[in-house]
Amino acid sequence: MDSHAGLEPVTASSETDVVVVGAGMVGLLAALSLAKRGMNVTVIDDVVHQKPSYKVGESFLVSTGVPRVIGELDDFLNDQCFVKLGVWFTYGMQGEREFRPKSEWVVAAMSEFTLQEMSDDHRDHYLYQQAKDKLAFRSLAVDQQICRPDTEDLLRKTVHSKPSIRFLDTARVTDVEIAGSDTETHIVTWTDYNADTQGSVHTRWVIDCSGRSRMLATKLGHRAESRVLDDGFQTTALWGQFSGITDEMFEPVWRYTTEDGTSTRRDMFTLHLWGEGHWIWVIRLAGGRVSVGITYDQKKLPEQGSPREKFFAALAAYPVFDGVISQDNLLEFRMYRNVQHVTDTFVHPKRYAMIGDSSSIIDAYYSQGLGQSFQTMWHVTNIIEKDITHTTLDTGYIDRVNKATFEDWLIIRNFVREKYTGAVADPRFFLLSHLLDWVVIWSTGTARFRWTNWLAATGGDASKEDAVGKRARKFCETHLFYSKGQPWHWLPEQVVRRRLERFQSKLGERARWRIEHGITGPTVFCQLSLTRCLPSIWRLLGKPESARVDISGPDFVAPRELRKPWARSWVNAIPLTASQRFLLVLKLRAPLLATLFLACYALDAADTTWHKAQHLFRSRRPRQL
Repeated sequence: MDSHAGLEPVTASSETDVVVVGAGMVGLLAALSLAKRGMNVTVIDDVVHQKPSYKVGESFLVSTGVPRVIGELDDFLNDQCFVKLGVWFTYGMQGEREFRPKSEWVVAAMSEFTLQEMSDDHRDHYLYQQAKDKLAFRSLAVDQQICRPDTEDLLRKTVHSKPSIRFLDTARVTDVEIAGSDTETHIVTWTDYNADTQGSVHTRWVIDCSGRSRMLATKLGHRAESRVLDDGFQTTALWGQFSGITDEMFEPVWRYTTEDGTSTRRDMFTLHLWGEGHWIWVIRLAGGRVSVGITYDQKKLPEQGSPREKFFAALAAYPVFDGVISQDNLLEFRMYRNVQHVTDTFVHPKRYAMIGDSSSIIDAYYSQGLGQSFQTMWHVTNIIEKDITHTTLDTGYIDRVNKATFEDWLIIRNFVREKYTGAVADPRFFLLSHLLDWVVIWSTGTARFRWTNWLAATGGDASKEDAVGKRARKFCETHLFYSKGQPWHWLPEQVVRRRLERFQSKLGERARWRIEHGITGPTVFCQLSLTRCLPSIWRLLGKPESARVDISGPDFVAPRELRKPWARSWVNAIPLTASQRFLLVLKLRAPLLATLFLACYALDAADTTWHKAQHLFRSRRPRQL
């Protein structure tokens, strides 16, 4: 018999500055971010009785400043997590037992595959040794792949230790009543797991971090999928996490060796394998685990079999997984039928916000989910601090966050939409589409540099800002968005998104025509990094279709002894230290890469037009009798 049967529930009421609904990674970091600004926070989520899960979403991409500083996870990330070397993208591996893809695009975390093995330490890198602020450098340049349960356990302990945070970790929110005026407070109602205690919290602000349940977006009518996803492009993801993974399983098949003998393994990066209408991710984790997922264009999702059968059938088409993963070492499997969703509002003048999956999610490509959530969290924290501490509701900032974050979501969605079509089989499209993606990603390089330095210098507490920190925060409040990136910051966000969308669309259109008419090109390999920002595309000129061409560009930053011989003299002529050259590259790489892309885009258009004219001429020429 239930020991609580027949008992009247105990009620409780309290007040706080901010209520955070949800205690996943984003919710916990949001609470800590607010507490570091001197606010009282109540977190509500029954994590004690949740079903254990390994959780998808294990990879960072230049976005570790918030967990390192706000989450106080720096030591954990350095010592107990898998340090990734960068991101690696391929096409053409179906049916292949060795890595001989038609296209490969690599962005290394630092340079020249510097960290070649797991035992190597980023602290030995010359840039790290020269960095004045080591924490800021780690936040900017060192990425990890994390086990989510371990990470969230540590964050919950940290949250429990903060006197300004009240954590109701056996309760669930049953209702949120939004205040009708500025003089009133929101009322958040909760019920304990055993239903013997219920209560309410009066709060100035409420932040929804409840995940895919999307409590506030649903209740307040902010779901925007019907308006945004009317182009028929939606994705489904299948995901599994596996145990018993060792380095030896990837040797020698997954190893890549450059022309000069430098080598690394692809599994040391976040690996992306493109196929027709789908892509596969491979994310190594600490503790001998690996995360493997497949994301499909829903129109190309296999019809036969259960989700689990579809998953393993798809992996079986990639023999490079033989001996690495199987059903025998599967820890957990999940299917996410409709991956993409978005809200029309991220923070509202009525003093509520939605962050993380409760607001939007796009695609796992480029690991943008956590990074975008951390950025939005930082902006929202700034807005709330101004309101509560300085009694100023900055509606202009609110409007900017909503416009820019919504357009950023569409921009990131556009990264992948054309790649799910047959265009990805064209090496030139594969190269130029990824080139454009990195123009966008690197467009916020200066803002990210100033943001990570602000985090490291203040510990997330704005009261510790000096004059430099104040200027940095003001700059980032405007420019820490893809749609307000360096090369186009003066343009309206919607104009930026539409132009980027047109670039990708035209690249895909031309590529599909070339494929249809049997026009292809050489196999391409390209490596970029924080210090190697310009590919040597000129090397492709005149190369036959049978050639394999490495178009990796020069390292503009490395000391003389680490550079290739042909680049030593002219790079060394720049009278700057390696650290000074690095800062210069951070500032110039997006404009330079954008200029290179525009030139290649024009050449792609001209070349395809020439081929079309030749095809038209041949089709109209009278046949010889």
